[in-house]
Amino acid sequence: MKKILFAILLLAAKLSSAQLLDSASLDTVKIYESITAANENPGAVIKLDLHKQKLTTFPEDIQKYTNLQYLDLSKNKLKTVPSWIGGLKSLQTLILSKNSIDSLPPEIGDLTNLRWFSMNRNDLESLPPEIGNLTNLQYLDLWENNIDDFPNDLTKLTNLKWLDLRDISINDEDQAQIRGYLPHAQVLFSPSCQCGKE
Repeated sequence: MKKILFAILLLAAKLSSAQLLDSASLDTVKIYESITAANENPGAVIKLDLHKQKLTTFPEDIQKYTNLQYLDLSKNKLKTVPSWIGGLKSLQTLILSKNSIDSLPPEIGDLTNLRWFSMNRNDLESLPPEIGNLTNLQYLDLWENNIDDFPNDLTKLTNLKWLDLRDISINDEDQAQIRGYLPHAQVLFSPSCQCGKE
């Protein structure tokens, strides 16, 4: 009897968590465009698009969407990323472009299924070492930020194919170092600045 019960519980657990979708399948799923609609069936929310909604903080309800694989919070007024974001274990795409975010919590490294991460046009000053835990990451867009320190943990991003660092003041030496961290990725820089670390 215990074995049967265990098997039922195991099956229920599998059914309650969505499998990770490939990009083509992800393009076809329903897009939720409001927290109100998403809250009607939190377990069904795989794709959430809340861009351009004048948000100043991450909606706490997002934590309930345990099957979330795509999250777009771009073009809002966000200043921080909550530590609970690390609980969104199924997340594959995270778009936080055009906000006012100046740092990322260490828990960002818990998003081990993340493949696409866009943080362009923010106020980001540094990257946490935990960024290196995103070993499935293929695309990282950091264009137009204020980053002045790049951790050598970037070397762990062996699946990264594309990194955009344009419109960030980076001197020749640091550009060469970053390229050395990521020999298999295409790294985009603006022309080197004549800047040194003070």
